[in-house]
Amino acid sequence: MTVDYTSMVEGCRRHDRKAQKALYDALAPKALGVCMRYMQDRQEAQDRMQDGFVLVFENIGKLKDPARLEAWTRRVMVNVCLKYFRRKRLVLVEETAESEGAVSPTDPFGAEEVVAALQQLPPQQRVVFNLLAVEGYEYGEVAKELRCSEVNVRALYSRARGRLRELLNVNKDR
Repeated sequence: MTVDYTSMVEGCRRHDRKAQKALYDALAPKALGVCMRYMQDRQEAQDRMQDGFVLVFENIGKLKDPARLEAWTRRVMVNVCLKYFRRKRLVLVEETAESEGAVSPTDPFGAEEVVAALQQLPPQQRVVFNLLAVEGYEYGEVAKELRCSEVNVRALYSRARGRLRELLNVNKDR
């Protein structure tokens, strides 16, 4: 089902509270899902989502095509999460011991199980994994965004994948 965001966007541009609530209600579940992939826990994710919606409402006038609202909001949420990590001055450092293990692409994992595993990753690995595997960035783009070397990005991504395999195999055996 496709939602027509045009009237919501127009209402938000006029600072109509009902339109803002309707837009929030329509997009909050997806926005929270994006933030949950980056943050350690639900409270942090909700805080980042709220920060993101403040930006969405402040900048809705810049959105040229209301049909792109969902994608634009997602991008805002990702940027808010990245800004949070930069503000916390997280330094991407190489970690020790790469995990081993294999997960078959046919293994059934629920969304909650995958998000829970992502949240167990160290912050650096979680951010790199999300940008590469979920958001579709290239290694060079991630390196530029996080101000680190491409080699470091590749190492963190490899470790994140290995750790996820390990976590999902452990969870699967329960």
